[in-house]
Amino acid sequence: MRTIYSILYVNLNAALNERVSIGLLVSNGSKNYFKFSSDKLLALKGILSDERYRLIKSYLKSIEKDLGKAAADANKLISERDFKNDWINERYLGYLSKYSNNIIQFSEPKVIDINLEDNTFKRIFEKYIFKYAEETNIAPAFNVHAIVKKKLFPKIAERVNIEKTLTSTDFENLFAPIDIDFIGVNGIPVAGQTIDFEKQHYFLENDVARFVSLTKAIELEDNSRGKYFVLGREPQKKTNKNHLLWEQIRDTEFLEFVDVDEVGIIEEYIQKNNVKPFFE
Repeated sequence: MRTIYSILYVNLNAALNERVSIGLLVSNGSKNYFKFSSDKLLALKGILSDERYRLIKSYLKSIEKDLGKAAADANKLISERDFKNDWINERYLGYLSKYSNNIIQFSEPKVIDINLEDNTFKRIFEKYIFKYAEETNIAPAFNVHAIVKKKLFPKIAERVNIEKTLTSTDFENLFAPIDIDFIGVNGIPVAGQTIDFEKQHYFLENDVARFVSLTKAIELEDNSRGKYFVLGREPQKKTNKNHLLWEQIRDTEFLEFVDVDEVGIIEEYIQKNNVKPFFE
């Protein structure tokens, strides 16, 4: 069976043709494999703008999601011959290699004489991309607050109040005490709260409601709109209620969601806008 592969590159400098391999797509017409190196992408973060990094990550994730859904659909069919991703073929990949945008560049698809299986894909990936990191169905345990505390707090500690307990003494319309991750001011109030979207839904709703109540109490006190960040990570989609709440927060204009791997966005905002501690 004819097997083709295409390497995906991140363009660093189109004029000088500087690029870094980031992902691999392999297909034999009935089986499709795709993987990108999260470790390599993270290593590039320091030399990419935040916007470009997010676009690249989103683009790679969209391919991963597309193939993952297609593979699940294929499992429902009678035979693999009845299934294919219409865009994964030699002709279209050749087109992408010539006309794809500046974010990700596909290499010209090449034919390789192999029996396409998990192990052969792994060998090709390690040859052209990076060390193969095994994926598991169990998400690794992590503490979102610990990540934020390590990555962000040391960089903003002089400009905001960190891990402060607020009460009605601080804001008259705050009816219950709340522990806030950080709070500052730059003409308008600026605050951020880490939220674990993998929590049981009842407790998640409570955390969100308490933070929203705080923002309202702050704005009633100062009679001005503020800048409010929610730090966290997208929950697994099997937790439908949690994921729906995450989507609502991500899409609202009132709050700005920031992934815990991208807390540099907050650091940049605080420095650029000369934020100072809210409380002396």
